[in-house]
Formats: sequence, C-alpha cells, structure tokens
Amino acid sequence: MLKVATTRFSARALNSSVANQSVRLIHTTKPSDDLNTEKLHSPINDILSRKVEADMIGTPDPVSNLRPVRYFIPLDESPEDKEWRLHRQRVDDFNESFWSANNALFINAQADFEDQSRIFYSIGSPPPVRARGEKVTAEALSVFYKDFLDKAYERQMAYNKQWWKENIGMLYPGAKAAMRQLTQKRKHEVAPLSFWDKNFE
Repeated sequence: MLKVATTRFSARALNSSVANQSVRLIHTTKPSDDLNTEKLHSPINDILSRKVEADMIGTPDPVSNLRPVRYFIPLDESPEDKEWRLHRQRVDDFNESFWSANNALFINAQADFEDQSRIFYSIGSPPPVRARGEKVTAEALSVFYKDFLDKAYERQMAYNKQWWKENIGMLYPGAKAAMRQLTQKRKHEVAPLSFWDKNFE
C-alpha cells in the first residue's frame, strides 16, 4: 500500500510539474515572427487614419458655452467657397466675442451680488451671505437676474439686430457656394454609355 501511494504521489507531482512548466512556457514564449501587428484590421484604426476633409467642431468654451468650428479648406477652394467660409467664420467670431463678454460680466456681477447681499431687518443686520457660509436663495437671485437683464436690454437688442443682419447676409454667399458646387458636380458626372457606345469600334 505504501508503494502504491508513493507511485500515485510521484505521478501527481510529475503531472503538476509538467503543468507548471507548460504554463511557464506559454507565458515566456515570444510571438511568432510571422505575426505582423500592422496588418491587424481594426475599424477604429481605419477611422483615425483617414484624412479629415470636413468641418471640425470642438468642445464648448468654458465661458461663452459655444462650440468652436474649424472650417475645412480644400486645396481647390473657389472664390465663392472662400467667401462663404470667411463669412461664417466672421459670424462665429462675432457670437464668441459677445457671449464671452456677456457671460463674464454675468459671472462677476453674480459674485458681487452674493458678496454684498444683505437682509436689512433692523440696525443689527447680518453679515454678507457668503461670509455667513450660506447660499443665496433662489428668491434673492431672481431679483439679481431681473436687474441684470434690465441693464443688459440695450446690449441684447443690439446683438440680436446684428445677429439677424449677419444671418441674412449669409444667404447670398451661401447660395453662390451651393450653386457652384452643384455645377461643379455636374461637370464631373460621366454620362452612362449606351449599348451602341459600348460596342462601337
């Protein structure tokens, strides 16, 4: 019985040793030289390797909250396309400039309002809200919002007028660019061959 047990133990130890060696061989074996990782097909690699030939839209600006646009400039850009692109860029810059200034003004005004906000019940009025570590209530902020909008009314109206003017002004260069692209596309279109054209010698 002892001999049999010893034989079983030896066989089991041998199997365990072979298994461990196999695992070590699997982890230490070098990849085959025939494996070329550059040939591995990946849809993501295909997308990233493509040349960008379209307008690129970025993340929102932290102040203006507008997304910047980088317009694609083709090598064969026509005067009509260039006029259309520059007009759109000018409108984007106009919007970015206005909303950056407006939002910065709003943020600073709100911060000043929260620092200077007081509740005057009596002579011994409490300190500013922020100094007390409290948040300004929605009711108190509604007063600030109305006051800010009233003071910004003329500025907002001037912006709206200019914005409509710029958008209407984009109709003509946009129509010219679209018409040029349509005519250019028709020039490059090849008429299908008929049966007689294919068999003509």
